[in-house]
Amino acid sequence: MDVNRGDSIWELMLVRRPSDTHLSQSSTPGGKSPLARDDDNALVTHAVLFAGNKAALGILGAGVVVGAAAVKAAPHVKSGLITLKSKLSRRAEETADIEDPVPLTVVAEVGPEQPEAPRLRAV
Repeated sequence: MDVNRGDSIWELMLVRRPSDTHLSQSSTPGGKSPLARDDDNALVTHAVLFAGNKAALGILGAGVVVGAAAVKAAPHVKSGLITLKSKLSRRAEETADIEDPVPLTVVAEVGPEQPEAPRLRAV
């Protein structure tokens, strides 16, 4: 897809260059030149340009497919998350019940039992 803007044509391109190189700066601000240079800025080779129309359509199509799958799966994911949250909260409540100590209340303090002294009766 080419876009004619006055005296220039804009075209979407894919660029292939060696992995240890970068593209040269263009004289146009923000632009790049198809010359591949190394870290010392020495010219290594020319980059190879490919038409980007098919790639852009492929990326757009993949995005649509992923988006549609996400919309279709969203209710199932939401339901699964709600179920998981419910199970985790129940488990936390059960654990809290087991770990909480039962408070003890002292009603009265009792000393050790002593036997009663024998009682005498008059005869």
